[in-house]
Amino acid sequence: MPLRAPRHDLRPGAVSASLFRLCVVVLLCALQYWLLTQAMESWKAGDHESEWPAFLASLTCFALSASLVFAGERGARNAERAVELNGGPHARKR
Repeated sequence: MPLRAPRHDLRPGAVSASLFRLCVVVLLCALQYWLLTQAMESWKAGDHESEWPAFLASLTCFALSASLVFAGERGARNAERAVELNGGPHARKR
């Protein structure tokens, strides 16, 4: 009975690239939460001029996070497709 091909990325550095993307997304989410807190505090204090800059900065953080997540998912799909096309890591070379 042949072994099944692994369903994760086996390329060198794939795990550290995924971990780096995850850390950056976590930092961007923390920055976005801080921006929301500061925007609410300044709005309650009567400063209504900082609404749009805070919104644009938060939108930028969201776009960066989403692009990193989509890039990671696309890379995982490409690696899985490559494993399927090659017949798995234990396939015989012809």
